[in-house]
Amino acid sequence: MNKYDKFPAKVYVDSFLKPDLFIYKNIFRDALFQINYAQCIMLNEQSIINDKEAKLIFENLYKIEYEFDFDSLEYDAKFEDLFFLVEKTLIEKIGVDIAGKLHTGRSRNDMEHTMFRIELRKKLISLLKEMIALIEHLVARSEKGLSEIILLYTHGQPAQASTLAHFLCAVIEFSLRDVNRLINSLNLVNMSPMGAAAITTTGFPLNRERMANLLGFESIVQNSYGAIASCDYITSTYSSLKIASINLGRFVQELVTWTGFEVSQIYVPDGFVQISSIMPQKRNPVPLEHLRLKLSLCNGECDKIINTMHNTPFADMNDSEREVQSEGHKAFGFMSRIIPLLAGFVESIQINKNSVDNRIKLSMATITELADSLVRDENISFRQAHEVSQQLSKELISKNISLDDVDFTIFSKLFEKLVGAPLKMNEKRFKEVCSPEHFIKIRNLPGGPSKQSITNSLEIYKKDLSEYKNIIVKCENSIDESKNKLINFYKNHS
Repeated sequence: MNKYDKFPAKVYVDSFLKPDLFIYKNIFRDALFQINYAQCIMLNEQSIINDKEAKLIFENLYKIEYEFDFDSLEYDAKFEDLFFLVEKTLIEKIGVDIAGKLHTGRSRNDMEHTMFRIELRKKLISLLKEMIALIEHLVARSEKGLSEIILLYTHGQPAQASTLAHFLCAVIEFSLRDVNRLINSLNLVNMSPMGAAAITTTGFPLNRERMANLLGFESIVQNSYGAIASCDYITSTYSSLKIASINLGRFVQELVTWTGFEVSQIYVPDGFVQISSIMPQKRNPVPLEHLRLKLSLCNGECDKIINTMHNTPFADMNDSEREVQSEGHKAFGFMSRIIPLLAGFVESIQINKNSVDNRIKLSMATITELADSLVRDENISFRQAHEVSQQLSKELISKNISLDDVDFTIFSKLFEKLVGAPLKMNEKRFKEVCSPEHFIKIRNLPGGPSKQSITNSLEIYKKDLSEYKNIIVKCENSIDESKNKLINFYKNHS
């Protein structure tokens, strides 16, 4: 007989079935047993199995789950995967006439996608809680940074004065959008395929909604073919996670720039600094580099999963099953390492005030407000005011003079030359409108850097956070309640 005539061929076992068993038993075992328990209860309630049979099945499933040595389990050609091992063991304990009824009206097709959704749901809930905790750190640091002046950049060049709180609020906003995307993905994941069976449901009077309830799902996947063939719950999850990793990566890169000697906008505490092995003066904020790297790796893992789904047939295919599911979990693993470190770094941020003040002066990062004030005070058009301010900045830059040190008479003459009218603004007013404090204070529109604007924004963010936390708590409560239903059934039939 040819070595390939009998299933499973050794090369198939070594290449795929053995590794698959490892994934199954270490990642999806708990979900498999939850499904089995729920199936037993539902079949009993639907009078497909009687109370005695349900009791026997449930009790012995429990024994298998907690007494069987899964840790040392090796692949055995007698069973194809963990599903068949559990079924075979159950049959050995109570006989095929009873144990064989557990698989009534179901298939590995609907079972496996239910398993995948259960585990992915766990990952999403954990990540969402971590993301919310990070945002809370950002909110707390923003509240402390309402008056901490920084310099913001556009096109890599100094642009305008602002506050640390204003900058962090931008991070809070995209992080809240990331949370919202992840919650939308959770809603897609949190739907039960059970009852779809292989493709077209079954002629048995199953209760799909009850199965969903017993497993803590919000609802069922309505279409039975879609339940076992659709992969958008996977692509949605990893697309949302990919966007989150990109967003946080850009934030981290900005922090890297800020720590550079030439910018020197923030001071990094010693707890986040590694020294050079040869250069005594070096203070290397290496944790930021680790964060940037891990976020890139997370991004790559997400791409891997999304690209795997591309151009796969709309059918039950291994392309969306155990191996790819476990690979995707690596992305969540990276995020669970990234977020606590980033939260700690955010908490530690200290502004280099002297460096920031000096760069604001030399870059004339407040001169936009001079132009705006000229419009209001001198009753001229913005284009005229912009021209005056631009010419002033050119002259000062060419002479390496800061806005603070300008000779007011030079400005007054420049204004009269370009506008054709005498300047009404006095020197005191000129100094005021050019100060970073005034620049920030007057920008009081929604989303601006003033204290009032930021305070209002933070209240909105806190409200959003509260709503998102409630959604997560509701989901967790549903899952806990479903597990209690399984436990109570066991207690009541013991």
